[in-house]
Amino acid sequence: MTPVKSVPVPRAVTARTPDAVSFAPFGRVLTPHAGPRPDLVVTDGPGWTDAYTREALVRENPHLGMTSAPGMPFTSTVMERHANVEEALLPTMSAVVLAVAGPTGTDAPRAEDVHAFVIAPGTVVVLNRGVWHDACRGLEGPTSYYWLSSCADAGSSPWTPIAGGPVDVRVAR
Repeated sequence: MTPVKSVPVPRAVTARTPDAVSFAPFGRVLTPHAGPRPDLVVTDGPGWTDAYTREALVRENPHLGMTSAPGMPFTSTVMERHANVEEALLPTMSAVVLAVAGPTGTDAPRAEDVHAFVIAPGTVVVLNRGVWHDACRGLEGPTSYYWLSSCADAGSSPWTPIAGGPVDVRVAR
């Protein structure tokens, strides 16, 4: 009798809305139109309101990029990280889902460390240095999103398979 090979069941995570506490291990969350806060400068005029960060969004001299991505559902199989720079992710017209894993002392993210977040338009997340992340996916279908980061990071990792992965990313409906 031939032994049956067991196929590992992917770990599954459910994406949630980021807030300062839940996203703190991975970076910062900014919601410029959530009202006055000490970290924002808010101005207004007839029919408009403007808000911008009091400090620079990322600490490096960033490049602006845009990624076009498919929609949900998705399985995260690979991630990248930037050891020396932060990266800001800015959804355009629709929400995106981001899978992240905290910094590791190893050469790969670990499946048990993967978390997922739904980032709505008007919310910006800034990934800390060394945080593993997948490309975002559109919550309601294919979408595009902007990113700000320095492209001169000699400490960037290539897209790396998730150790113990893959990880199914889900959204509660």
